[in-house]
Amino acid sequence: MNAAANVPILIAALRTDDRRAHTLVVDDLVRAGVDAVEPLIAALDDANPNVRAGAARALGKIGDQRALGALIFRLRHEPDPEVRKPLVWALHLGGERAVAPLIECLSDADEWVRFGAVVVLAKIGGPAVVPLVRALYDPNPPVRAGAAEALGRIGDQRAVEPLANLLHDADAETWHQAAVALGRMGDARAVRPLINILQGPVSDLYTRAVKTLGQLGDVRAVDPLIDLLYAQTDRWARLFVIEALGKIGDIRAVEGLTDMLDDPSQDVRARAIAALGEIPYSLALDALHAISAAPAATRTDRQAALFELGRRRDKRALDGLTDLLLEDPFVETRVYAALILGELDDPRATSALLEALYADVPEVASQALRALVKLGTGAVVHLAALYEQGGTTVEHRMWIARALGEIGTAAAADVLRDIASRRGEHARVRAAAIDALRRLDDTRH
Repeated sequence: MNAAANVPILIAALRTDDRRAHTLVVDDLVRAGVDAVEPLIAALDDANPNVRAGAARALGKIGDQRALGALIFRLRHEPDPEVRKPLVWALHLGGERAVAPLIECLSDADEWVRFGAVVVLAKIGGPAVVPLVRALYDPNPPVRAGAAEALGRIGDQRAVEPLANLLHDADAETWHQAAVALGRMGDARAVRPLINILQGPVSDLYTRAVKTLGQLGDVRAVDPLIDLLYAQTDRWARLFVIEALGKIGDIRAVEGLTDMLDDPSQDVRARAIAALGEIPYSLALDALHAISAAPAATRTDRQAALFELGRRRDKRALDGLTDLLLEDPFVETRVYAALILGELDDPRATSALLEALYADVPEVASQALRALVKLGTGAVVHLAALYEQGGTTVEHRMWIARALGEIGTAAAADVLRDIASRRGEHARVRAAAIDALRRLDDTRH
């Protein structure tokens, strides 16, 4: 039986109340493609809401423009919010023609229909900007709030001044959304209103205000955020506050972030350590060093602080990172230690990475090689010195040749030629150097 013949059977199967089965039927209809469009358009008028909802989902995924008019009509006359939701999402295919009905949905009684309209309007983008700006002056507060949120997601600068005018709106949700939208667009006028939002209860909008303050990076937000860090009992809210303080990067946050190392939540402690790593002051580095060496800190916290210290190229992390690379029982930890050591142009780092090249764990050896390659010319000097020191094994010297070949600079090629020409060198080492030189020559040609 061909796809077109299957379509009526599949549409009838949409009556099921089993959500998984319903999804599978919709997927089959989508696979039927253009053959299913006309029957699905007719199914938008079916008496069964499951059929109408499934038809809307399938038409939205197929994306055929022939369905647009029927989808808009059904959306404007559909009494069931569970059907209006997929109808809203299906209008992403409508472009400018879908903007007006979607703006109408910003005042829908169902919050998920309103949310869907905001997201789809944002996806439509440019063609929706002018109608959405007009909607900022709508007498209905939910329409103004939804239009502000959609404009913030789009990020078009034409909306900046109208959104700024909305910061004094009498409706709290409206000016809240306007503040978040302006903040996402980088306008400093949003800072004070965003700080005011933080005086309210924790909500999705609250967390977006915190994140937006972090993105803006305005130091006016630092003290209010530090106050929240100590006062906020909601774990998720503290996580967002810590992240924002890290992004702003003000030295005033160091003490508060360090205090969060006493928090019982591992997530909070990990986020505080990461935030300290974002603050560009020696005081933050000192705090990370203290954490990495603190016997009372957990093993996980000490490692996290060590990684952040190394990521900032602080040489105090070298010994600890070397121990992790060569001795830690967890492969993931050793791999990440190699990655961080690759950022440190130091003979001790190069020596540790070379030793890790012949580790019995392929993932560790592979990352150690990549780290040496990333060091580039700096690694060539260290590798050449290690080769000349003597006492290295044949396997060591073969890895040196391979690493030099991967680095591939002129200086690396000079060292390889020297290794290949040494009569007293082991045949396997010379062969590795010659092979690396051949591959370099092939790459250049």
